[in-house]
Amino acid sequence: MDELFRLSRLGRALRPSPIRELFRVAGQPGMISFAGGLPDPDGFPVERFAACASVLRDGGRSVLQYGPSEGHAPLRETLLEMMADRLGYPVRPEELLVTTGSQQAVNLIARVLIDPGDPVLVEGPTYPGTIHTLRNAGARFVAVPCDADGMIVDGLADAVARCEAECGLRPKLLYTIPDFSNPSGACLTLDRRRRLLETAAQLSIPVVEDDPYGQLRYRGEPLPTLKRLAGNAPAVLYVSSFSKILAPGVRVAWAVGSPDVIRAMVLMRQGEDLCTATVTQALVGEYCRRGDLDAHLATILDIYSAKCAAMERALSEHLPEGTAEWRAPDGGFFFWLRMRGRSSRELFDRAIAEGVAFVPGAAFYPSRDEQFGEPAVGDEFARLCFTFADQAAIDEGCRRLARALAPA
Repeated sequence: MDELFRLSRLGRALRPSPIRELFRVAGQPGMISFAGGLPDPDGFPVERFAACASVLRDGGRSVLQYGPSEGHAPLRETLLEMMADRLGYPVRPEELLVTTGSQQAVNLIARVLIDPGDPVLVEGPTYPGTIHTLRNAGARFVAVPCDADGMIVDGLADAVARCEAECGLRPKLLYTIPDFSNPSGACLTLDRRRRLLETAAQLSIPVVEDDPYGQLRYRGEPLPTLKRLAGNAPAVLYVSSFSKILAPGVRVAWAVGSPDVIRAMVLMRQGEDLCTATVTQALVGEYCRRGDLDAHLATILDIYSAKCAAMERALSEHLPEGTAEWRAPDGGFFFWLRMRGRSSRELFDRAIAEGVAFVPGAAFYPSRDEQFGEPAVGDEFARLCFTFADQAAIDEGCRRLARALAPA
């Protein structure tokens, strides 16, 4: 780099996203990708969404102008209605912020709540984008182990005690994906949800609930969000997005929380992007106003449910007996495979040679040098996304994965 431009400490410490780096490999000709957590583009509502461009004809002069930092008013009205239904109480306007994707929402939360060196509680494993965001804010990590039913809540108090003993600080927040976690697909049980809220309240630790997949349930009865269980108490910050239930290209998400935190996030984002793209917000708001979102959700639930079943069937049919363990998810995007005694990073190289890509498990854990307590695990795990490939490709991809898993 030119000596004139000297990177800051943060700039020097930045690391690439492990999943973004995989996109170059996953995009090779003939490659079947289970790597990126991508929706099925054939399920995008292109024609109905395009019809919403009438908002440009009817109100183009305002829609093409800068918008409020809090979000485009018609979309905010729609979101307030949606949240009253999902969260079970009337959300006030000052408790809502529209953001450019949920990644920005989590980033704003981190920027207004975390000082460099602050510890944060995360699930082990958790979404790498959040690890990236929290790391950039200077956070240290306390990874709480998970099983097939989500975070092992009984381990929370011990994890906090270890953290306080090691650094003298209590974790600043707890980040969780209770419904169909990325990467494990686990859904936190109702009992654990209640105990998580009770424990977090006893320890005075706020909870950040990320809910991108909660409406993508293929079997079983829906569970209340943490925010619904907590009501309008300020203990839970709720984040959700249109990326998985409509299309990621719209880059529209939102956060619900106490007015003080939301106001701080608004002020922080004014130094970043001023506001979410008003045109996109207007299109999404019109799409929802027309009632198209519910019909679209029903369509993609059918598509993804069939693909989930196809991957479950293909893994069972093709993987050599005893080489991997998994539990089919009840919703979301992912299968989480455990290959006892095998390195998923080494398996990845063999899988690429066979023409199939996945994400090695270590990407979903903070590295050892940025954690308090026990070092992370993850090398024997692998994440497979079933929503992007078609059913024929899912079957063939699992055949290729089976060849990679076979003894050399």
